[in-house]
Amino acid sequence: MLFLISFFFFVFGNWLLSLTSLDEGRNAYAVFNMLNSGNILVPYYNCDVRFEKPPMLYYAGLISAKLFGLNEFSLRLVSGLSAVGLGTFTYFIAKLYFGEETAKKAFLILATLPHLWVESRAFVPEMLLNFFMAGALYFFLIDRKLLGWTFLSLAFLTKGPVGVFLPLSAYIILKKNLRFMDLKGVALFLILGGSWYYLMLFKFGLEYFYKFFLYENLMRYTGHRLTHPYPFYYYLFVLLIAFFFYLPAIPRIAKNMNKQTIPFLLWGAFVLLFFSLAKNKLHHYILFSYPAFAVFSAYHLSYKYIRNTLVIGGLFLTGLLFISHFYEKDRFQTKALQVLKSFRGPVYFYRGAEISPIPFYLQKCIPKIDELPAEKALVISKEEIRSCQMLLAGRELDGNYRLYLCNP
Repeated sequence: MLFLISFFFFVFGNWLLSLTSLDEGRNAYAVFNMLNSGNILVPYYNCDVRFEKPPMLYYAGLISAKLFGLNEFSLRLVSGLSAVGLGTFTYFIAKLYFGEETAKKAFLILATLPHLWVESRAFVPEMLLNFFMAGALYFFLIDRKLLGWTFLSLAFLTKGPVGVFLPLSAYIILKKNLRFMDLKGVALFLILGGSWYYLMLFKFGLEYFYKFFLYENLMRYTGHRLTHPYPFYYYLFVLLIAFFFYLPAIPRIAKNMNKQTIPFLLWGAFVLLFFSLAKNKLHHYILFSYPAFAVFSAYHLSYKYIRNTLVIGGLFLTGLLFISHFYEKDRFQTKALQVLKSFRGPVYFYRGAEISPIPFYLQKCIPKIDELPAEKALVISKEEIRSCQMLLAGRELDGNYRLYLCNP
């Protein structure tokens, strides 16, 4: 029953929207290129090497695409199943400390978090990362060190150093020791976890080291690369939205708080603090705090409250899926693709107006330009271009777009 519930909350309807975010399109194109070219070692997006992310999401997408075809369902299924897996490891961790009843309630609380509904329906690495991190933490807690280091290696191959730092920090908070250290495990991590990075360093040298380890990790955290400069308290709002259905229970939890649950509260608070100190912030960075807060809440809440939340959450999710269905028909991307697929000439992104799923759907690279083309072409722009004929206009999540036919 828990699995059926989680499939509804994490997988059902994941095909209703075509690919949306910048990263979804880029990740999907990387999978397409691997399938099309046979090169599964070096990821590409739009004819450029994609240094920004390690390969584990692409490999999971490849397996899913081989089974179900290359489409929205198969790609997003990776995140949906990862969310189910995250719930499962949360269940196991809660059962270790508080027994079967709290474990079931923790699983159900995760299923009713709207933030996870969104992330489990996006082909981005966050859900896969959190699945591997939760698995590593669980296996370390039960003293299965080699399995723990295996999952830690896979987390490292999904998103880099953060996949190692967070689960080890959570272990230290819960167990107050360093017994996860193991010579065989560390050797396994260096071989398995480092394997793909060694290849990239060998092939691209210091260029890759700078781009991924310094630029994408260290500089993002310190603010030397400033792309998402939200205020320190940003994640408090994210957390309140994620646990929206449980806000009425806060006074009850605060009144009856049990000190046995404090380590889980500290685990969640540590993740929040770590990312709040970062100069760049994105909503999905704090997902690893959700299992901790789910276990903490589950211990203090009744089945009746959670059952009511399941019903309300289910109705709410159904409404969101209906809205998604109708929103899809009116999107710029949906309308533009009908024109783009029938056009035989070149297509361009003009002055930063990039919609990353379009290269995936057209299965070709789309050059980025700052000057209008000298030949007949279709141009995607956010700006008004008076010298070209506008064919259509529409909205995407990041703003308004226009499709022009330019014929000098």
